[in-house]
Amino acid sequence: MIKKSITLKLWLLLISTVAASLLAVGFSFHQLLGSHYSRQQVEDMLAAARAMAQSLAGAEGGSLYNQAEILGKVAGTGVIIIDRNGLVLSCTGDGGSMGMGMHMGMRMGRGWNRPSPENGTWPVAGMRLNGDEVREVLAGNTVVKRGYQEIFNSSMLLVAVPIQDERGVAGAVILFAPEASLGAAMAAVDHLILYSGAGVVLLATLVAFYAARRVTHSLRQMSSAARRMAQGDFSGRVPVKAEDELGQLAASLNFLAEELARTMAALSREKEKLDRVVKGMTDGVLAFSLNGQVLFANPQAEKLLGMPLPQGMMLPAELFKFLRTALDDDAGGELKFRDRVFAVRAAPLQEDGDGQAAVAIIQDITETKKLEQFRQEFLAGVSHDLRTPLTFIQGYAEALADGLAAGEKERQEYINIILAEAVRLRRLVDDLLELNKMAAGQLPLEMAVIDVKELLAGVVRKFRPLLAEQGLELELEMPPSLPTVRADAGRLEQVMTNLLDNARNHTPPGGRIKVTAGQVDKDIKVSVIDTGSGIPAEDLPYIWERFYKVDKSRSRRDGGSGLGLAIVKSLVEAHGGRVEVESQLGKGSTFSFYLPSSL
Repeated sequence: MIKKSITLKLWLLLISTVAASLLAVGFSFHQLLGSHYSRQQVEDMLAAARAMAQSLAGAEGGSLYNQAEILGKVAGTGVIIIDRNGLVLSCTGDGGSMGMGMHMGMRMGRGWNRPSPENGTWPVAGMRLNGDEVREVLAGNTVVKRGYQEIFNSSMLLVAVPIQDERGVAGAVILFAPEASLGAAMAAVDHLILYSGAGVVLLATLVAFYAARRVTHSLRQMSSAARRMAQGDFSGRVPVKAEDELGQLAASLNFLAEELARTMAALSREKEKLDRVVKGMTDGVLAFSLNGQVLFANPQAEKLLGMPLPQGMMLPAELFKFLRTALDDDAGGELKFRDRVFAVRAAPLQEDGDGQAAVAIIQDITETKKLEQFRQEFLAGVSHDLRTPLTFIQGYAEALADGLAAGEKERQEYINIILAEAVRLRRLVDDLLELNKMAAGQLPLEMAVIDVKELLAGVVRKFRPLLAEQGLELELEMPPSLPTVRADAGRLEQVMTNLLDNARNHTPPGGRIKVTAGQVDKDIKVSVIDTGSGIPAEDLPYIWERFYKVDKSRSRRDGGSGLGLAIVKSLVEAHGGRVEVESQLGKGSTFSFYLPSSL
């Protein structure tokens, strides 16, 4: 973690820069100072040597030794004075000491005549020098040499100046100093540079950590705010303490947080709207992956398919196979699933840009399909019902027109058949017109207070002889008193007539039909109960629909059109009531309607 810290990186960068700068400056200063110190030392020694040579020109030899000793102490260097033959007349440091009190400790090397043993190893007066430097200076040239010197057998800075008199070169003054003195001075300078560099590095470290702390503190605040934004929290703000780049970055991050918060709020509102729209759709919406996993399903899809569809659930194989087929064909289709019929339309859904998901719209068309089937059956039934009376009417009318009736009795029989079929045809047309009026809300009702007991008793009296001819028993069961209802008496009688006709047509001879009435809460309930063939459970939801027939063949034979129960339902609802039916196949049916009492 430390290696990734910007503090360490900034410190290393600053220290590296300072160290490199110090090395460059120190090296340059070392070279410059060394060069300057060496040049200054040479100039000082040359000046001293020339001054000595000038003062020694024409001086008596007896005083030379003392002058050399004194001049060597003044100049701070070693001094050797030789004559024109190279013979040492005087030198400082006789017996091994130099001016300035420095001990030379040098061995005699090439260029020196061997001294006598009693004089030791340091040159003394009386020695003859014949080295290159001696020959060059006695030739009248000024000599400056640095480095290893043969005459001293050591590294020396040597300056030799000839002594000129009227006869020419009378000798020479040789000044020398060990180079160790220059090295010691430069070492002191190097130590000064080193200590100064250490102080600068320490100061740079403090500055680097202070600057890095300021930078990293702001960056940590920005990083924390960015992480909170990534988690959906856009409330955090970074303090803007300066107008520099960090301050501008903090301000930009704050602006980004505000814009993201505003954008996410807008997206959330749009998502909520879309969710409400999808969940409120009457069609089912199902999103699924191409491996059969549920991604999303609205409540209507669960209701239509009759199963929960949580996210991550695997779709049933039958359903998924059809959805994949509909998706691959890029077209919809009809799916039969769990006794229902669905219209399905599927399309690819771009999930993460790779199209590995799809969405399907599901519509329940079971009722539509059945109604379509009912209409087709109605067209066939109505065409048959219309064709039958028209055929009878046309046939017997042609027979009468052609005089085929054998007598008055047969002629009257033909006329009666034509009239009966005309009445039958008229009743069918009237039923259709009446239903259309009720559907349009244009059926007039003559409302009045009706005694239900009296109305039911009258209807039963009319039907009892007719049912007796068919071998059917008709009963009436009512309490001693019933509240009155506000209704159209003629329309209620039509309701009872249709229900009793329906019971008569579905009850075999020997059966029983019972009419009951009673009060349920604030409503009057009237029921027609038969012991007929009953109605299959799958047909019960549709018997109130127009043109629906349970037993098509029998209905056609008896001239039924499938409109009677539809008329009953429309008339009862026009009075503010409701209808219901209960039936068990082979055991009979109970048709009931409810009317609000007038109390």
